[in-house]
Amino acid sequence: MNYQIEKKDLPALLQQWMQSAQVFAPVENGSFTKFKTLSDVDKLALDGPHNTRYPPKALFLPQSEVLLKYQDRDFAAITLDKQQQIVFGIRPCDASAVALLDTVFDDQDYPDPYWKTRREQIILVGLGCAEPAETCFCTTVGSGPFDKTGLDILATPLEDVYTLEAITEKGSRLLEGLPALANDYHEQMLATQNNALDYLNPVLETDGIKDKLYAIFESGYWQQVSQACLGCGVCTFLCPTCFCFDIVDETQRGERVRNWDTCMFRVYSQEASGHNPRPTRSERTRQRIMHKYAYWLDHIDQIGCTGCGRCVRYCPVGIDIREIIRDARAWREA
Repeated sequence: MNYQIEKKDLPALLQQWMQSAQVFAPVENGSFTKFKTLSDVDKLALDGPHNTRYPPKALFLPQSEVLLKYQDRDFAAITLDKQQQIVFGIRPCDASAVALLDTVFDDQDYPDPYWKTRREQIILVGLGCAEPAETCFCTTVGSGPFDKTGLDILATPLEDVYTLEAITEKGSRLLEGLPALANDYHEQMLATQNNALDYLNPVLETDGIKDKLYAIFESGYWQQVSQACLGCGVCTFLCPTCFCFDIVDETQRGERVRNWDTCMFRVYSQEASGHNPRPTRSERTRQRIMHKYAYWLDHIDQIGCTGCGRCVRYCPVGIDIREIIRDARAWREA
């Protein structure tokens, strides 16, 4: 079912939702935008050509979270707030990333209770990308600027109106009472979606990329491609599909804490013996690329990158993962 709402009426709708749920949306945060709890609808930031700097995966997998508390031999589980939450304005690439992470944290045999609880209480209202940024390449990796994967509702921005497509039952319930989409707007919606697809031509060939990466696993390519890397971890911390974490005991506070980690740091793979199977930046760069374009394919037959472009936009030395994959395909050992 498709609905519509005039852009000038969106703040009132969000305020209505805020009466019964915690609403997250992109808001201005200094020089960039970030998903935060919406308290002032006037601070909404929906018109940028690309998504937020920090991925909304933090709403499901916080950058730092307490897993349990303890004192001596007594342990206390953490009870998560089960209030309904609505994430408004999530881009399709980030919603696709959440669906990918479901395969990790909502595994049938070993579900993560923290992720699972948050996932069940959150409604995802996506905002399609009518004007994708130059760094976006979602169509290259099997997604798209209006991909519905992982979403409950998909919004398409027109000149004065948002069209709203209910994808799930949760989405349908949230949109009850809104006017049905007029035929004229339906045609404009399809035209907007098709124009965005035409703008985003695939930037590289991904067929057979897994086999190619395995074929050059021991080659000198990784030494060459890692030379400019600073090892800062920005690419992984801003990636919506990276999920590496470390668990530490903060004994003074009596807390066991899970923190984001990154395979780009030397200590990440260092063993207690002191041995490190990835001692140089070359191996760590290889790990990052292999995980996205080979290991994810082994795991669920999907590329583990959704083409959001954050790693391209924010790398301090201009490393471009699209160029890495193109060069890997063309690599021939001397």
